Amino acid sequence: MANYAYLCATEVASLYPSSQLKGFDPQGGVVAHDVSGVPLLWLAMFRPADLVTGVFTLDEDDLDDDEEAEVEATAPLAAKERALAQLDAALPVLNALFAAEGPLDAHAALLRQAVEKAPGAFVTIELDEIEGIWEEEGTFQPTLRAALAGLDGSLDGGLDDGTRAAADRARLIELSRLRPGRPFPSARLIVDGTEAGDDDYWNLVRLLGTSFAAEVPWETPAATA
Repeated sequence: MANYAYLCATEVASLYPSSQLKGFDPQGGVVAHDVSGVPLLWLAMFRPADLVTGVFTLDEDDLDDDEEAEVEATAPLAAKERALAQLDAALPVLNALFAAEGPLDAHAALLRQAVEKAPGAFVTIELDEIEGIWEEEGTFQPTLRAALAGLDGSLDGGLDDGTRAAADRARLIELSRLRPGRPFPSARLIVDGTEAGDDDYWNLVRLLGTSFAAEVPWETPAATA
């Protein structure tokens, strides 16, 4: 069974809008999605202060015998303008951390297009399914918080720059499931129909995600016009 992450845009500030907001329309509200990881540039839109915790009541029909009706969950949530500003601010950090793989400015520009086009004033990531498959229980949220802090260089202040950078890079790779050590694929890889290897297509999705219901500009030529 696949485990998904969803990048969502909403009219009101809400965690897990697909289940918590009445009338949520995935056609426009889900910007993109991914399987088994959280794309790198989605993470770049958030910082630790954007991690919000909520308590949710589950439908009793969906519960197993040993499950509680109420669950607590933490996920990133930010106003769209803030999220896009933080994406821009994270680019120099990401370009330094992934200097061997190449710059991400063009990729971030396409993600910005998709987020700006989506209706709503807030952006969030539904990632409980990813947290649920994390290998070591209780480590996902600390890793996520540390990764977001690293985007501002605000973690591990007692470490030398090289050690801190290596730790920041490793956390982002673990969350996004990137395959490092090869040049990042062109942001227009799919749009331009460029011939590429499986690792290139894999990494493009780990950077940006893929379409869910609405078109995304890194996959559909018409969306780039």
